[in-house]
Amino acid sequence: MKYVLFLVMVLFSNQAVALNCEKQPTCEELNYSKEDDPQCADDGYILCPFDFSYKKCLQPDCEKLGFTSSEKSGWCSEIITCPQDSSYTACNCLKPRCNIGDVLYADSSCGDVKDYSEDKVAVGVVYYTNCDGGGKVISLKDLTLDSNYVFHPTEPFGNTALYKFPWGLSGVTVPGLKYKWATNEQFLLALQTRDPDFFNGEKDTQTLINFKKDSCSYDEGTKGYAEYCVATAALAAHQFYPLGVEPNNTIVGAGRWYLPSLGELTELYGYDYDQVTTWDTGKTGKTKEKVTQTLTTLEGKAEPLKNIEYWASIEYSGDIAYELKADGSISKYYKKDPHCAVRASLNFR
Repeated sequence: MKYVLFLVMVLFSNQAVALNCEKQPTCEELNYSKEDDPQCADDGYILCPFDFSYKKCLQPDCEKLGFTSSEKSGWCSEIITCPQDSSYTACNCLKPRCNIGDVLYADSSCGDVKDYSEDKVAVGVVYYTNCDGGGKVISLKDLTLDSNYVFHPTEPFGNTALYKFPWGLSGVTVPGLKYKWATNEQFLLALQTRDPDFFNGEKDTQTLINFKKDSCSYDEGTKGYAEYCVATAALAAHQFYPLGVEPNNTIVGAGRWYLPSLGELTELYGYDYDQVTTWDTGKTGKTKEKVTQTLTTLEGKAEPLKNIEYWASIEYSGDIAYELKADGSISKYYKKDPHCAVRASLNFR
């Protein structure tokens, strides 16, 4: 009887354990794999305790992660170290090959205006540099229209009476342009986070020139056509190519230039984005000063930025487009009519 009672107790105890036991996880659920990790050191794996055919990498290999032991200080501005071995490093940001205020030439070389080369064709002035070693330039002069509000790429600067452009497409909301109906808070966030879409006039310009209006009641070569039928400012920037350059030049020719975005105009003016507390603060003007100094030095070949508004590639609505004022303030202007100037921008590599 005692033996039976003991047996019943054991069976009951085992049943209770079985009822309370959770399902054992699989190796895959524990992030083990049968496949090799291409970034793992040869001795950097641990095996799954339930199935030794599964493994997990705990020790990546620095070289396989792209780190090297070579010296990088001569060409890299931001060097990071491998967590596993500090003697291995990688470059997170290249030193710019051009400086803000430098002259960019048609062969994509650049240099200080004090060392200006008459043997080369100057095409713009650098106003921004990036971690890829390239950056952005602004054209040497404002673009102009003829008396019929038509842009002529062969004479981009010649019609000084009409340097104020219509933005174009008045009354039309263009699909694909971001920041339509944007609030001040959205602009603030775009500046603070440096949202790539806010700093991409090249993409905006392509969207604008690809847009086709269903119908237009104005004849080409009229003010009405320029205001209502096409994206006049963006088209001119896209068609532009510098004097002394062939239009099919693959570096600085037609189709390479664009209408700067609102974010890029803040770069051209000079903003300290860490100090932006409203959508219209953080202005320093330091970049504009450097660019203007170079443009002034290139007298005859260039002209300083005018103390007026410049069109951006962003619209608020069908009737309103954005501009940057001479003091660096962001603003919007109604009717998209001939009110602002246009400087073409270019990405260089």
